[in-house]
Amino acid sequence: MKIIIIGAGIAGLSTAIALAHSATEHDIILLESASRLAEVGAGIQLTAVATRQFLRWGLGPELLAVASIPTSWNLRRGSDGSILNRVPFKELEPTYGGPYVVIHRADLHRILHRHAVKKGARIELNSRVMQYGVEEGWVLLENGVRMQADLIVACDGINSMAREHLLKYLGEKHEDTVQPTGWAAYRAMVNVDDVKRDSLIAEIVAEHNGNCWADEDKLLMSYMVRDSGKLNLVFSHRDTVETGSWTQDQFLQELRNMSKGMDPRVQRLINLINAPITNWPVYAIRTLPTWTSKSGRFVLIGDAAHAMAFYLSMGVSMAVEDAAALAWVVERSTDSSQAISLASAMSLFVKVRKPRAELIRDASLHAAAILQLPPGPDRDIRDAAAMQDGLVGEASKQGNCLVDWKSYGIADRTIRDACYSYDVIADIEEQANTVGSQ
Repeated sequence: MKIIIIGAGIAGLSTAIALAHSATEHDIILLESASRLAEVGAGIQLTAVATRQFLRWGLGPELLAVASIPTSWNLRRGSDGSILNRVPFKELEPTYGGPYVVIHRADLHRILHRHAVKKGARIELNSRVMQYGVEEGWVLLENGVRMQADLIVACDGINSMAREHLLKYLGEKHEDTVQPTGWAAYRAMVNVDDVKRDSLIAEIVAEHNGNCWADEDKLLMSYMVRDSGKLNLVFSHRDTVETGSWTQDQFLQELRNMSKGMDPRVQRLINLINAPITNWPVYAIRTLPTWTSKSGRFVLIGDAAHAMAFYLSMGVSMAVEDAAALAWVVERSTDSSQAISLASAMSLFVKVRKPRAELIRDASLHAAAILQLPPGPDRDIRDAAAMQDGLVGEASKQGNCLVDWKSYGIADRTIRDACYSYDVIADIEEQANTVGSQ
């Protein structure tokens, strides 16, 4: 099968690798609009959902050589830094079948790129797609070249042009697809060696721990990246300030102002920042009617389909789940012993992936609210739940744990299980068998 993947980011490269591991050989081309491959951003967290797949695809040794594996993840009170829950990540690896790791986005991208090319995928740079034939399976490039494929997989990110073409094809409104969440995040890095030299904060990096200081309308996350040489700082806040023209001094002053009244360790970390500070508004994709065309020759995946807030660290994991599931249904459509039409294959893909991704999207935004609660009864419930590694008492467990409970995901055993124990291949196999038996 000839498959064109739009976008050579994490979702696109993961999809190429997943398809290349299929029993059926495919002709895989990735079209990338940029003139060179260079991921922007800083540290990202990979849950067991993602690392399980990466290990299956043979990426484990390279990934673990440059990633940091936190000994634990600590949820702290913002005011004094006292620990509400210490989640032992290293001990949880056997439970979920993969480690929880932190890696620089550029390092992950480089590993994925190398493996995709090694498995036979071709990457064409300077290849901006201007038009899509979503029903017929073709794309028209900016240079006038028209390319035909059996399947177009669009992984062109949150500002996806492919998504716009799909919605137009469906007769749906597309102007307000990308929606602000009301949150934003300042991002910066500090040198781990500088942290180690300060006795007040040295313990933050002593055991490769991840930390989150939760406070009213703000939080600070810290975790180590770049083979543990850098400490990544993510300072969440209400998206109420336009920072486009700010200098670094203005960013630093704002962080100092925001950290007043917080744990002194937060303020000390901010004073160590010596690299550029950036501000990233947090957006999410509204619920789409579908991700595929009627013919099944076009499908959206990754952030193009379900971009979400970062508060559960599940964005990359969802893209990797997409890649694994897509490879499974494509294989099903080409296996002569159990072949289904491409349209049926993509319908099955959407049936399995859309509810899961949209639930995690909503859960991520719910987590933002739970982490940044003001003082009061709801925060008290959250803190008590964190100290017990989950809500206690059936009365507090009404509704879906991911979007209704007053408890934060990573610091709640039940919510961790809902996020990390999920097996996308088992789910899609079960759904396929259910459809086949009807």
